[in-house]
Order: sequence, then C-alpha cells, then structure tokens
Amino acid sequence: MERIRYPAIHRTVSQTALGCMHFGQGDAPLPRARAALETALAVGIDFFDHADIYAGGRSESVFGQIMEELKLDRSALVLQSKCGIRFADDPAPGAPHRFDFSREHIIRSVEGSLQRLRTDYLDILLLHRPDFLMDPEEVASAFAHLRESGKVRAFGVSNQTPSQIALLRPYMASPLVANQVEFSLLKTSLLDTAMVSEGRFPTSGCAGDGTLDFHRIQGIHTQAWAPLAYGYLSGRTPGDPLPEPYRSAAERVTPMVLNLARAHGCAPETILLSWILRHPAGIQPIVGTRDPARIAASAAATSDLLSREDWYRLYLASRGRPLP
Repeated sequence: MERIRYPAIHRTVSQTALGCMHFGQGDAPLPRARAALETALAVGIDFFDHADIYAGGRSESVFGQIMEELKLDRSALVLQSKCGIRFADDPAPGAPHRFDFSREHIIRSVEGSLQRLRTDYLDILLLHRPDFLMDPEEVASAFAHLRESGKVRAFGVSNQTPSQIALLRPYMASPLVANQVEFSLLKTSLLDTAMVSEGRFPTSGCAGDGTLDFHRIQGIHTQAWAPLAYGYLSGRTPGDPLPEPYRSAAERVTPMVLNLARAHGCAPETILLSWILRHPAGIQPIVGTRDPARIAASAAATSDLLSREDWYRLYLASRGRPLP
C-alpha cells in the first residue's frame, strides 16, 4: 500500500482510502460494514471518508459502533467527514434542498458526526458542495471554533473549483488540505478541461480550469470520489443503465481494462486505480465499496503498474476522440 503525507495532521496515510457512504444502507448493514472495515485494515487502509448525510447519518453510526466493538485504536485511524448538504424538508416541511455553510450548521453538523462516530475529534472536515451564499469569514469563524475546541484538526472542501477555493483560502488560519472531486476513467473532466484547444482553431476548445495543476501548486490533496466508476468498467453489471456518452466510453474502456488485468494477473479494480495513481498529482482514490474482494483489489493498485503508453491508451479510449 502506497502512502502519502498530510502535514496538517502530522502523519502519513494510505493513498487509497475507504469511502463509508454505504455502511448504513440496507436492512442489516452491520455484518457487511464490519467485513469491509476489517478487510480495509488488513490490507493497510487507515483513511476513512464519511459525511453527515450518508444514509441519513446511519453510516457514521454503524462505523462508530464497529470501531467500538473491535476496540480499534482511534489514533491509528484517520477519520474524515463532510458537511454542508441539506435535503428537502430539513428541518421543517417545505424547506428546499440546499447547501449551507453557515457557522451554526457547520458546527452542529460536526457535533452530530462526532456523536455518531463515537469519537471526540475529526482528523479532517470537508465542505461537501459549494454554497452559493457562502460568507468566507463566517466559514473561517466556524473552522476556528472547531479547531480551538479540538473537534477538528484540519479542513478542506469537496466538489469545488480553483476560484471557489481561492475565495475561501485568505480567511483560513491554516491551509485547506484537500478537495474531493469525481474522477475515474469514466469521468475524466479533470483532464479534458485542461486541454485548451481541441482542434486547429482555439475557438473549438475550452479555457481549461486547471484544477489538478492548481491543487499541486497550492499543496492541496486531490481526493477522487467514485474512482471505480460504480463498477461499469470492471465487468460488473450495475443496476442503472448508463446514459450517453458514458455508455459508449464504458464499451470502449472495459475490454481494455479486462485485458490489462489478465496481462498483469490482477483484478480490474487494480487497473482502474493504478491508472489514477499513475498521475503525478498524487491523487488519493476514495473507494466506496463494502465488497472485501474489491477493497483488497483496490489496495493492490500502484503508481508504477501501468506504462505511460497504457495510461494514454486507456484515456484515449474513454475520451473517444484523438488528442489535439
């Protein structure tokens, strides 16, 4: 298991993290969640990603219960959670689905997560989605309170653009440590939008938001959610059909992934994550599965498994058109 350093929490962590969104789902979630957690620990994963909204808070509760039952050393684990999404009818009927970075909501959300996780601190807190009504000074005030009270050690964001991060950073007492965004061989927009011109004339291209480069310049970890593309690229049959253009991309990429897995004697999930780890940005995949076999296969991924040529073959297959 490759490891990366998070200076803000003074430790190295597993480069592959386990996303715990599904831990509270289903009628009897404890056995599946326990098997997933035990497998993750056995293969060297010590970074666990949560959010206050996952299964209505039940996923955090299940994790906290298992952590207590297994008598795990809290200091050996890195617990990250997220806040800021509020669903319709919360807290009263008629309230809309919205994002909320108010000081009151951030602090209340963290206190709820701590109670459910049965811990007295989070290693990292992320703001889950960009709140268009965000007041940076109000967010900074909430963060300062949480840090000074010992409830959160470090802070970051999720699904945010470089400009949104740049707006927030000057008000922070400490640097933002991570931005969690969707990235996989099925959804490669982090790469696609960095291409200034798609053809001979620049009018046919896009400006490119430079998110990955911005993260590297600013020392912000890129965390990738849904890095296994929901199983669509590893020979599984997920329940929901893919819309275009993703269906065509999956039809092109999946045979290549399966062939590479056979050639390397590994699982398809190992290939999918090795493609992500091959990027020099040091991207941290957040693997959201409870399947022990898929967790073990994800942990086997390495940054040097795929050649540069194989990396580009896979990217071109997903892209579906030549490079400029």
